[in-house]
Parts: sequence; structure tokens; C-alpha cells
Amino acid sequence: MADYFTSDHFKQLNQWKGQKRDESNPEQNRAYEELKKAYEVTEAWANKVKAELFPEGRMEIRKRPTNQGNNFTGYNWAKIYPSSEAPKELAYTVGIDANDGFVVKIDTVGLDDSNATRKAYLALRGTYDNTSPFVAKLPTADGMERSLDQLVTWSVEAIRNFKLRYDEVVTKLSLGKILSDEDLLKHFDGKPAFRTFRTSWSPQDKALFYRLARAVHMAGMDWWHMNKGVQVRFGRKNPGGERAVGVLGVVRGTRTRKLSWTRDVGALPKLHREPLTEELVSRIEAALSAEHDSLVDWLVKRPGLWPDQLREEPIEHGDDFDEDETADPDAVRSPINRIYYGPPGTGKTYKLSKLIKREYEQTMTSVSKETWKNQLVGEYAAGPASGGHIKRYSFVTFHQSYGYEEFVEGLRPVLDGDAETGEIQYEIRAGVFKDLCRKARSAPDQKFAMVIDEINRGNISKIFGELITLIEPDKREGAVNAVSVTLPYSGERFSVPANVDIIGTMNTADRSLALLDTALRRRFEFEPMMPDARDEPGAPLAGLRVNLGEQVIDVPRILDVINQRIEVLYDRDHCIGHAYFTALEQVPDGDERFKALKQVFKTRILPLLEEYFFEDWQKIRLVLADNQKFPTARFVVEGQDQEDELARLFGSDHGMDSYSTKRRYAVQDDAFSNPDAYIGIYTLST
Repeated sequence: MADYFTSDHFKQLNQWKGQKRDESNPEQNRAYEELKKAYEVTEAWANKVKAELFPEGRMEIRKRPTNQGNNFTGYNWAKIYPSSEAPKELAYTVGIDANDGFVVKIDTVGLDDSNATRKAYLALRGTYDNTSPFVAKLPTADGMERSLDQLVTWSVEAIRNFKLRYDEVVTKLSLGKILSDEDLLKHFDGKPAFRTFRTSWSPQDKALFYRLARAVHMAGMDWWHMNKGVQVRFGRKNPGGERAVGVLGVVRGTRTRKLSWTRDVGALPKLHREPLTEELVSRIEAALSAEHDSLVDWLVKRPGLWPDQLREEPIEHGDDFDEDETADPDAVRSPINRIYYGPPGTGKTYKLSKLIKREYEQTMTSVSKETWKNQLVGEYAAGPASGGHIKRYSFVTFHQSYGYEEFVEGLRPVLDGDAETGEIQYEIRAGVFKDLCRKARSAPDQKFAMVIDEINRGNISKIFGELITLIEPDKREGAVNAVSVTLPYSGERFSVPANVDIIGTMNTADRSLALLDTALRRRFEFEPMMPDARDEPGAPLAGLRVNLGEQVIDVPRILDVINQRIEVLYDRDHCIGHAYFTALEQVPDGDERFKALKQVFKTRILPLLEEYFFEDWQKIRLVLADNQKFPTARFVVEGQDQEDELARLFGSDHGMDSYSTKRRYAVQDDAFSNPDAYIGIYTLST
């Protein structure tokens, strides 16, 4: 990689801009290679700017000196999207230009000058010079005198001084996604305590919170959770940092929502735990709109971030606790019974592992000796493992032979008995769920979880037995309708503590949701985890391409079209998850990523389709569009000359009708190495 731009780079941009690429021209070939090196510098430049200002954003760069028409361009650009929610039509761009030197700006992406949004953008941008509200230029000579780090410093300062922020441009161009109330709450619901907290809200409470959340977000400020309790804060917080840069407001309270406002903003003075009313929200909306300039120190040049995009802030000694939360009788935690369901490869296990680590693990250093001793009998004497954790959960996988005895309690043979007597001794032993409930009772202020993988593969009635009633939230220990039962083996009275959550996963390709035990469906909330083939910021496959010279394989489109066809030919429960493709992002683009894509299709996608369609190869061909491709691009090929094949196998006088005999199919290995085989999945379907 070149260390920095050279005068030759600008000379080449000027000399060849607009000209058709001619690979037989040695001078052009040299220019092409030199300009590719310039793109490497641009990439480093853009990555440094992104790291400084937009660590949660993403950078895109084409790294080809020619455009789609194979003509040399007069510029060299990289795009920076400031957040996962940034619209794909607008980005910060940094780069060099044959005429303008070094340029940093907010620009549209993929819109020509006839587009209405592009026209509105040009009117907003005004003159294309340093007087524009979001364009900064540095003459070529001045830029060439700087180092890469000095160029980055200039770029960062220029962006910070733009008169219009990115999110303001998004709003003025009507590019922002309209966030529904449900989608807004999803940003906060990643913290289960908040989800439980809001279940008691009235429609008026929810409406006020939606207004406040949107007003803060549109003002360019961030929302985040506290590590303990259910209060949420807003102001400025950097991604990856534990502590906030500045707190402007705090929303807390269980019986009534209360707001604290930490500084005077225009006509709105400091507030301490004022009830969140319509009048107060209106004043906040007006203050954030009218006093934008006075809040400049609180803002960053990116859209505001939501709690699921930021780390929770730990509460330390001296933080402002809300006393009424601990005394509020309505604040009793409601247990969670939840099942994540969806086709294979949609991230169910990944989401579950993150939830467990966040909510049901505790570092040894934060646990008192008494608590440790009560919950880790046998392990206590050995002393704490360095950097270890207390795991407040148990994990099991249901299967066809899993039963009540393993889950609740049952008779087990005693292995250390007197074998010489010839008698087998048995003892009543607690199952994994009963044992977890014992631990939960010894720490009623902590949350525990029973994690059940593949919950739909077990016989639910057989495994839970009489516990199917006890797990209902209102039947738990201490609840209004608390219920206990006598266990059949031990004769003990048993009930389920309120601090035990039951969380399961379900692969719908194994068993449809409609076939689940009715009692189970009635007692659990179900959260779908479906394939996500969106090609937009924040989506798991956003921007994922395989670039092979002039050919570009669009991975999100492949998944989207395949799943549309599966849904028609089979059902929604047997779609293919995005997780099959997410690892491609970690592989360098080009030949290496293409090789990885080949492996995914050959060893995972095609075998999965065989399993789904019971080797009905004609349907598999339809899913992969092999019936629409050129022969060399077909993954599955149909045998030709059926009559000749029958004659070869059975002789000329076989008496069989070629139309009634089974067609023969074969997998064409060469197709996996043909980019057209993948591109053809979606190009002929539109």
C-alpha cells in the first residue's frame, strides 16, 4: 500500500477521466494500478475518520479506478455511513478529485441528477465549495503537504464544523425510516427488566414515552440503560464506553414515570423527578427544537443512538438512585417464559447466548462469600477461579427420550452400593429444574434461567408433568394465585420461584409452531427469529457482496429470492437463515470470499435443500433458478435423452413410457466455481 497520495495520482485522474479502459494500452494499465494504490490510501483515510467520529458506523469503498461502464473516473472516493440506521442513499464521503483536490462532504449515493431527492439535495447543498453547509475542500497543493494523520485531523474538524448534521440532512430530504412505535420499543426491550417495567404502562404512558424518545433521538442525542434497575438516560454517550459523556435527562419510576432534567435549556429549567406529563413533553420538544445551538456541546455529528446500540452504564456509589423503586409493591418482577423460534440459521442460539451472559452471569469478585457458599456447595472450599463467573442458569437440550425424571426428579441407581449383595439400590434424585429452583430460593434478589434448547423436540407433557401449571407467572411462589403440588417421588411440596425464567429455542424446520402442545403455547411468549435478507444499514448481510472483476455477486438478493421460492414451494418455516452467510463478511473480498461462498453452497445450502424437499430435484432446481440459467451455470442438471438412457439400462424392448419413469438428476460440480450460477439465482427472477 502507498503511504500517501502522490502528485502522480492527481495527474492520472486528470489524464484519463472519462476514457474507456483499454487493457492493451500499457500506459493505461500503469495508471490503473497506480490509482488502485491511491484507493488504498483513501480506504485508510476513511477508516481513521470513521474510527474517530462514527465507531458504530461502516465504511464502503469500491477500489476500482473505473466505473460500471469501464470508463476511468476523475475521482477516488470512500463512503462512511455514520450508524447502522443510516439510509443507504446518503453518506459522508472522503476522497480526492481531479478538479477539487481533497474533499469531505455529505453526498447522495446512487441517485442521478434527475432524481427528485437528488434535486432536493443539490438545492440544500448550494454552491459546491467551502460555503456549503456540508462540503469542505482542501486544495491539492495544501493537502499534499500533510501527512495521512494530519489529513484525518482536518477531515474530522471539517465534519464537526458542518452547519448541517447528517441526521438533519436526512430529515430535510425525507430519507429517514419512519420508526413505528413497536420498532422504537424494540430498541429498549433488549433489557428484560425494561420490558417487564413497561407492561404496566397505560396507552397514555406509552404515547408520552414515544414522543420523548423520538424528540431526543431527532435532536441527535443518545439513549441508554443503566446496568441496574430500569431507569433510562439520554444525552451523549460514546459507543463502547461504559460512562456517559453527559447526561441531559433521566426517566425513572415504577408507579409513575418521572423525569429529571440536568441543565437549563432555554425556557426549560432544571427539573428533579417531575411526573412525565403531556405538558412537560411538549416543553421538552420545544426546547430541543428552539435551543439547538445551546446544546452543540452535547451533540455528535451522527444520528442519536438507541440503548441496543450502546453499552449499559454501571451504577456506582453516589449515583442518583430512585428510592421509590425499591419500596414500590408494583415493582415485583414478573418471570419470563419465552421461546425464540424460527428456521435454522437465524441466530436463535447467538441471541440466547448474549442474553444469558448479560442477564444470568455474575463475576466472582462481585459475589459475597455467603452467597457463594449457599449456591456453590462443593465448589466453595476450592476457592474462586481467577476471572470466573457464577452462572445463574442451567442448560438442557430436549429430545425424544428426555423425561420428567431428568427434569424434575426421579429414581436413580446408586453406583457406590454393595455390589456383592446382588441388590440394586435406588435413590430419589432432583432433576435439573428442581435443583435450579433450590438455588433460586437461596438468592431471591437474583435472576435465574432454565435454558432449554430444541424445546419442541421433547414430549412437553411428559417432561413438565404437573409443573406445566406451576410455571405460569401468576402461579409462582409469592404470586396472587400461587400454587404448589406434591411431587410423586419425594412427596415434597413444590412450587416454582418467581425469579426463575424459562427460555427456550425452537427450530421450526423440525416442527411447526402450530403442532406445539397447546398448554405450552398458552404459557409462553413466542419471539420470532426469521431470516433477515435486508440490504440496509444494521442488517446482518448489509452490503455483503463478492466482487470478481466485472462480476458482482449480491449475497442478500440470493438469500431473499431463495427464501421467496421456498415459501411458495414448501412453507415459511423452512426458509434458510442469514447466519449461513454472515461468516463471509470476515473473509477478504474477491477470490477468497468466492471460495468461501462455494463451500457454503456445496456443503450447507444444497444438502439442506435436499433434506427439505426429500430429494425432489425438480423443486430444488426451481429454488436455485437452474431451469432459467445457461447449462454451465446450473447446480443441478436433468438427464438428457431419457429414451436412450432407458434403452441402455433395460434394452430396446423395455416397454416403458419415458414420461412415466423417474427423471434422473445430477449435481454439476463445475457450476459451484461459476459466478453466473449464483448471479443467475436472482437476475432472471425480476
